[in-house]
Amino acid sequence: MNIENLKAFHKVAERGNFTQVARELFLTQPAVSMQIQNLEQSLGVVLFKRTCRNVRLTSEGHVLYKYTQQIFGVLDELKNAFQELGELQSGELTIGATAIMGAYWLPFFINSFHHRYPRIKIRMVICNSHKLAGKLQSGELEIGFGGSSSGHPNLVQHFLHREPLILVAGKNLAPIGSHKVLQAEDIVGETIIMREQGARMTEKVTKWLKKRAPRAKPPTVVTVDNMEVTKQMVINGVGITALPRHAATRELESGALVPLPVKDFSMHTNYFLVALPGAAFSRTTKAFLATLFEHGVPISEEMLQ
Repeated sequence: MNIENLKAFHKVAERGNFTQVARELFLTQPAVSMQIQNLEQSLGVVLFKRTCRNVRLTSEGHVLYKYTQQIFGVLDELKNAFQELGELQSGELTIGATAIMGAYWLPFFINSFHHRYPRIKIRMVICNSHKLAGKLQSGELEIGFGGSSSGHPNLVQHFLHREPLILVAGKNLAPIGSHKVLQAEDIVGETIIMREQGARMTEKVTKWLKKRAPRAKPPTVVTVDNMEVTKQMVINGVGITALPRHAATRELESGALVPLPVKDFSMHTNYFLVALPGAAFSRTTKAFLATLFEHGVPISEEMLQ
C-alpha cells in the first residue's frame, strides 16, 4: 500500500476537493485522481462518491479515513518529536560518574546545562571507575567521568584535571593541637577512614603508608563507601581520612575539617572523561560536552563534532 496514495486519499477526505488537494501536493488533478484509483483497486472498494459539485466518502472510505487519521497523526507526532530533539526541547541526558565526580565536580556544569535546556531530563549513574567502564562497554552509557580506566584499554580517556589529595581530621582531634609537621608513623597511630577496598585513593594511601612506615603496626581502618559519611565521621572525631581537596572545600572553609601537615604526603588524583573510541554521541550528550568546553574544560574537537 503506497503511502503517497494514502496521503492523497487523506487530503481529499479532509478537503472534499481534488483540485485543492492537487495544489497542496504540487500535483495535477489527474495525478491525484490516479492515486485514488490505484488505492481503490488495491483495496477492492470504492472510497468516494463523486458528483459534479463535491466528493463524499463512502462507508468504506470512512473506515479508511479513521485509519489514515491515526497514521498521519502519529507521523506528525514523530516529526514534532524529532524537531524538538533537534532543538533540544526534549530528550534525556544520561551521565555516568564516580561518586566524587558526581558530587563535587559535575554539579556546576549540570546546573549550567539545565538552565540552558530546562526540558531535557537528566539522569546521573553513580558507580566506581571499574563499573563505569563496564557500563560504557555495554553501551548503557555514552560518557563517564571518573578516575583512570587503564585496565580497560578499549576505552578512550580524555584528561580533565588533576586534584591534590589531602589528609584531614576533625578540628578537635589530638594531632592538630601541636601544629607540627607529622610523620607517617603519627598517621598509622590514628584510625583511618577509607573508601571500599579497590578504590584508587585507598590504594594510594595504603601504598604510601607501607612505604613511609614499613615497620609500624598497621593502622585501624574503618571502611565507608560514601564520601559524605566519611567526612561526617572525621568531623565527629572517629578518625582521619584522605580525600581530594575539592571534596572538602566547604568543610575546610568552615573549619569543620582541618588539613594535616604530613611530611612527604604529596599525592594527587587525575580525572578523566571516558568513552568508547569513535563513539557517535547523541545530540544531548554533544550539547553537554559543548557546555563543558564553554566553561574551559579541555574537550577535544573530535568529541564535539
